[in-house]
Amino acid sequence: MNWHQDYIERYKKLKEQGKSFFPYAVLKDTIMAFFILALLCWFAYHFGAALEEPADPTDSNYNPRPEWYFLFLFQALKLFPGNLESVAAVLLPGLGVTFLFLLPFLDTGPERNFLKRPFFTLLGVGTLAGIGYLTYQGTVSPLTNPIIEKDPLVFAGQRLYVSLNCSYCHKIGGKGGSVGPELDKVASGETEEWLEKHFREPQSVSPGSTMPKLNLLDDEIKVLVAFIKSLGGGEGFTEEAPKVFAENCAMCHKIGKEGAEVGPDLSLIGTARDKNYMRKYIEDPSKLNPSSSMPGYKGQLTDVQIEDLARYLSAQKGD
Repeated sequence: MNWHQDYIERYKKLKEQGKSFFPYAVLKDTIMAFFILALLCWFAYHFGAALEEPADPTDSNYNPRPEWYFLFLFQALKLFPGNLESVAAVLLPGLGVTFLFLLPFLDTGPERNFLKRPFFTLLGVGTLAGIGYLTYQGTVSPLTNPIIEKDPLVFAGQRLYVSLNCSYCHKIGGKGGSVGPELDKVASGETEEWLEKHFREPQSVSPGSTMPKLNLLDDEIKVLVAFIKSLGGGEGFTEEAPKVFAENCAMCHKIGKEGAEVGPDLSLIGTARDKNYMRKYIEDPSKLNPSSSMPGYKGQLTDVQIEDLARYLSAQKGD
């Protein structure tokens, strides 16, 4: 008698000794499934899902990180940079799924003891160990960008800007319509009082403007003003900010045609980094970029000077 016939005989004997699969085993599975479903519903109701702010494609400070069960693939992408990313993202997972599909056809032996199947046992354990190691590395890997608290008024203003379809007439970061001015280069430099009046009565502060009266609520005007002001790095910088830059930064960096080229050109830094990031970087660059050779200015410059310099740099958008 071969192993297959022996298996069928043993299965038949065991089945005769016990109860049928339906309805007894099915009932147990159904009860357990409903219990797990009820538990998930309880967690969802009492704890909910942790949601982030609305997606912002212009936010260069965001840290993209998947859930824990995809962290191994996320970490594997770092081993295949540039054009080789498709190897980690498509080729290797595809080969793994193909192998799992073919496994029943490759491992056809009757032996069920894993110790007597060393090849497939070591292959499975090695794969799980590799996934576990990559998952751990992905968990402890440092964030690309620092976590910086952002003003909720700015996000609310951004959502309102999108819902009102303001981009049909205005540009931000070079994207949008050309009917009105580029908001990050013009409107962000206006005072909050001017912006508030403009949103209430566009014709009163800009005679001949084609912008219609939007009949906005006070809270809506408040968040729109916060959003527009954030485009230029928040509040304006003082006349001392360019002097602070010239005395402390121009020996390595340039803005426009002024300065040196030892470090990166900062003429467009405001299009990539906001004021909060710039302030933290000026204070201690090593916390955000361990390989940076730039010294920290915390203690060399006052907090007021660092804030002023951060506003100045975040306003550099190549105007």
